[in-house]
Amino acid sequence: MKSKRSILIISAIAIIFYFVPIFTLQSAHSHEKPLDAAETIRSRFPTLRIDRIETTEIDGLYELTLKDDILYYHPDSGTTFFGELWSKEKKNLTAIRKAALQTAKINDLPFDKAIKIGNGPHTVIEIVDPDCPYCRKTHAFFNKRKDLTRYVFLYPITQIHPEAEIKSLYILCSENRQEAYEEALSGGLDDLPLTPCTDEAVTALLDQHKQVGKQLNVRGTPALWIDGQFVSGADFKKITEILDGH
Repeated sequence: MKSKRSILIISAIAIIFYFVPIFTLQSAHSHEKPLDAAETIRSRFPTLRIDRIETTEIDGLYELTLKDDILYYHPDSGTTFFGELWSKEKKNLTAIRKAALQTAKINDLPFDKAIKIGNGPHTVIEIVDPDCPYCRKTHAFFNKRKDLTRYVFLYPITQIHPEAEIKSLYILCSENRQEAYEEALSGGLDDLPLTPCTDEAVTALLDQHKQVGKQLNVRGTPALWIDGQFVSGADFKKITEILDGH
């Protein structure tokens, strides 16, 4: 029977830079049951906080998840490596897997703390910096649709947008947060000398919003989850494909 190994390739970069043993261990039996394998693998890496151990499409290769990182372990050779697995169809299997793991986290988000906009059949989770130009473009795009339920979490990136924190506090301090959010994302606050809100409850709420971004390992804004599918940035083609089923 043709091995499953033939359906996958490892990128040249991964081979050159990553397929290097990080830990050299005595060989284990790769054909053992998944639960037994997990116990064996955890015993071999006692200092690592491994969140999940899963089999992969390659016989004998295991996926180890450490928070937001993925590494691979091959018991037969005792080799552990970081890198990306690619299919022969040129799909980045590691990136797809990371996106799936990230998406799984959204079920535990504090939706009651978010700014809720709309009441449509499609669910959109947005991680937004109020001064991010691409966040403003996606907001304008979403405003044109009436079929969305949006949950907005503020994630000011002050290294790039120094006024984003003050605007985020202003939004959360407002009696009508949705209206204040609209004002901020439409540029209505850009030329106003805002006084930072010092309400401790609001500060704590913004910290919760930021924590959501960290929990989802957000690297840039906007970060979107549309009906469970992750979209990075203002990718309107992909957004439309998800919402309209094209």
